[in-house]
Formats: sequence, structure tokens, C-alpha cells
Amino acid sequence: MAAMTVRPRPGAAAIIIAAVVFGAAAAAAGGGDGGMVGVDGTQFVVEGGRTIYFSGFNAYWLMMMASDPARRAAVVAAFTQASARGLNLARTWAFSDGGDQPLQSSPGVYDEAMFQGLDFVIAEARRHGIYLLLCLTNNFDDFGGKRQYVRWAADAGHNLTAGDDFFTSSVVKSYYKNHVKAVVTRVNTVTGVAYKDDPTIFAWELMNEPRCDADPTGGMVQAWVEEMAPYVKRVDGGRHLVTAGLEGFYGDGEHESKELNPWGIYYGTNYVATHRAAGVDFATIHLYPDVWLWGSTADEQAAFFRNWTRSHVHATAAFLGKPLLVTEYGKFLWKGGGANKTQRNYFLDVVLDAIYASASRGGPLVGGAFWQLLLNDDVVAGMDDLRDGYEIILAEDSRAASIIGEHSEQLASLNGQDAEALRRRRRRPASSHQKTRFGSGGDSDALRLPRTLLIRFISSFIQDNFLASFSLAIQATTIRKNVGLPNFLHFL
Repeated sequence: MAAMTVRPRPGAAAIIIAAVVFGAAAAAAGGGDGGMVGVDGTQFVVEGGRTIYFSGFNAYWLMMMASDPARRAAVVAAFTQASARGLNLARTWAFSDGGDQPLQSSPGVYDEAMFQGLDFVIAEARRHGIYLLLCLTNNFDDFGGKRQYVRWAADAGHNLTAGDDFFTSSVVKSYYKNHVKAVVTRVNTVTGVAYKDDPTIFAWELMNEPRCDADPTGGMVQAWVEEMAPYVKRVDGGRHLVTAGLEGFYGDGEHESKELNPWGIYYGTNYVATHRAAGVDFATIHLYPDVWLWGSTADEQAAFFRNWTRSHVHATAAFLGKPLLVTEYGKFLWKGGGANKTQRNYFLDVVLDAIYASASRGGPLVGGAFWQLLLNDDVVAGMDDLRDGYEIILAEDSRAASIIGEHSEQLASLNGQDAEALRRRRRRPASSHQKTRFGSGGDSDALRLPRTLLIRFISSFIQDNFLASFSLAIQATTIRKNVGLPNFLHFL
């Protein structure tokens, strides 16, 4: 393996400039100060129809930590570290169904301390210029999820046994709707603003990673989303965006590409049809090629990543006409395997290059959120218990923090474009474009701000389709790392 490029340590002036740039971007467009986020075609927009792109992170644990005032320093530290790297979106849970630390201990019964923790999270997110994607329940057993709802109904005397009864039982659906109403209409005890009126909240996510064994072809989840997305919209007054929470698995509907699913099997969802449902404003995918294709070779995982991303960008542009976010992506690190951080960092590079390649040309893939942001245990005791092998601790992982921070800077340089003008330019004949990454090749950090402004100016005139740009992004990554393509695939 060839040696990696060493980035120079930024001088004091460069640090001050970067702080001003990210601070100004957050004040202008982050955490609700730019108003409610809307959709214009394949772009997210804020007031005035100006584009906004999302460099984000997952931190499901924020409400849980904030429910204990003695541990709220963890939430403050997470948002502080994230905003310092230009991150402007956090995806987190607005649910905890039953269990030891419930938000909802039984249908309609809520723990006020936990709700006040979520109040604090929203208030701090706004203070740090970060939008929130709030998820309303889970497909899996963690923090209760759909099986807890089914157990509640069964305990009340209803003849329900399977977790997938969640999608069809009128009783369970009424429980879920009551939870939606409780959360969406909640008045924040810190800010005094109702959640439904708070622009800090970017969007509501119906469920984390819905799947359905009872109907593998996707019809059951489809019907549930078609009922719940408009319901959330009604309770919310249509002010916030809504998404289903899909991982991107294809089903049996029109324009679906089931053969691209991991192992070519069904997972109970339709990517295209479900994202076409009324009330669903944008599409989502997740990216875990090493886990989804467990036991496969590095080359097979690399090929899957390319096909998965390319296919969803094409399907989103051709059949949905909506924005697309990678709301989870990550690579598992084995304990004691230092070399795997190098592999993980290559994975970050490729994912983020693909996002920027689309965003810089007005394509539908306009942001993402890595799984997951954690802190050192010395910030707040208990953080080590949340490690799952995917964690990125920005304070101790300088290389990952640099990759993420540079990507945030590049996406921020695209903010503020006129969405209508961008759409008109997309209709013109495409031209090739090679992505530029800041801070590599020996460039001085003092040049990063002028270059950001220059690229923002140039990118508004550059057009191309994503399929060509994705290939260029791969080339840019391999060239920047001074490794050939075979070595690059080895690290993916």
C-alpha cells in the first residue's frame, strides 16, 4: 500500500477562518434559522427557494442522555463537536417504547423527564445550528419498536402474535397515531415552541428501517406508509417534511430492481412505490455493504456499493423526482484491528465523494448521515456502553474527523443556490467535471476559504449526470490516495 498524503496542521488564521465560515453557514441555514426546510424537485430548500445540503450524523442516544440533567453535557458536547466540523443534521430517536428507560411506558402514558430530555435536545440543536431528523418508532426490538406495540395490544386482549401485525392491526395503528400526536403537538418546555412549529425539526421519519416478513413483496408496508404519512402531515399541519425510513431495498412493484438487493432477496419494502406515496417528501437509503454481504469479498462489496448507489440515484431522478439522503452509512470496526480504521476511512471517502458528486451537479443525492457519533467516556460516564463497532469519536479519530469536516465544507459551499435556476441548468447538455477535495496535494490551509468560494461559483455552472460523476468520484479518491484501483477495492 502506498503512503497516505499527510495533511498540514492548520495555522491559527486558518482555524479562525474555518470557524467563521462554519459559524456563518450555521447561522444562515442551520438548525431552523433559515426557516422550515422544504422540497423543490430533487432539492431541499429553505426560505426563498435556496438550496440546502446535509452533512449529518446519527446519535440515537441524545434523548436518553438528556433525560438526566447530570448527563446533558454529553448532548452539548456532541452538538459542539459536530458543528465544529460543519455538520448540520442529526438523526435521533423520538421514541422509547416500554423497557427500562421509556418515553412511552404504555400506550399514551409518557415519562415527563424523558420528554424534557427531547425538549433539551431540540433546543440545543437549534443553538448549535443543527437540524433534526426525528424517528418515531423502530422496526427492531431495540427501544421497543413494533413488537412492543403488538405486545401492548395483546396484553389488552387482542389476538395478535407477530411483530408484523403492527402494520395491519387497527388497534396498534391507533396506538402509533396517538404517539405521533403526542410528539408532534408537544410544546417544548425549554423554548416554549410546539414541535410542529419548530423549524429546528427538519423532518419526521415514520419508522427506523421498516421491514416485513409477512409480506416480502412490500404491499403491507406500502399500505401502512400510505396511511401514516398523510396522518403525520395532518397533525403537523403540513409544516415539516416526512419520510418513511426505508433502507432502500427493492420489492415487487413497478421500476423495482430486486436483483440488486443484498443476496437478491425481498425484505418487505418497495423503494420506488413507497417513496411515491402521498405525504412522503424525500427518499432514503442506508449503506452497510460489509454487513449486508457478510462473508463476501472486498471486490463484491465494492461492486455492490457502486450498483446500489448508482441504481437509487437513477431511480430517484427518473421515477420519484424527490431528494435522496443516505440516512445511515457505516463500516464495522473489529476490536483491536487498527488497520480497519484505514478501511473505514476509505469507505467514508467513497460515500462522501458520491454524495458530493451528485450534489455538485444538481442531482438527487444531496446529503447523508454517518452511523454513529459518540463521545469519549470521560465526557459523560456510560458512553463506552454505547459503542457498537460503528462509532466515530471525532475528538480521538482525527483522520475520520478531517474527512467528514472537509465534506461538510464542500456541501456548505453549494448552499444558497436558486433551486429553479439549478433545475433549468440541469436540463442543459451535460459537461464533465472532476471533483476537487480541499487540503490535499500539499495545498495550504490558508487557500481553503478562497477555493470554497471559487468552487461554489463554478459549481453553479457545471452540469453532468450522476452516473458519469460517480465514476469520476471513484477516480478522484483513488488518485488522491495515490493507490491503484485494485488496492482501493481492497480497502473498501
